[in-house]
Amino acid sequence: MQQPQEGKPSWTARLLANPELLCKKVREEAGELCQTLEENEGTERAASEMADLLYHAMVLLNVQGVPMEDVLRVLRQRFGTSGVEEKAARPPKQ
Repeated sequence: MQQPQEGKPSWTARLLANPELLCKKVREEAGELCQTLEENEGTERAASEMADLLYHAMVLLNVQGVPMEDVLRVLRQRFGTSGVEEKAARPPKQ
């Protein structure tokens, strides 16, 4: 992996310092992933775009202090549960 040039922050450092840029990239990458389906761009392109989306989403979770383990726990809880059941089990919005 290349080291950042002296005086130039890494891409991750830029994202961490700029929530607006980070959210823009998450939205952009989600759109590009959907585009791979809509335009039948193939599995390699879909995997590449998903990797980009996961990277940016993981940076966003880091900014919010949400460990990936929490996300995996939620997914495990949802596995085998219908959407209706899952929604009914959520705490009420305040």
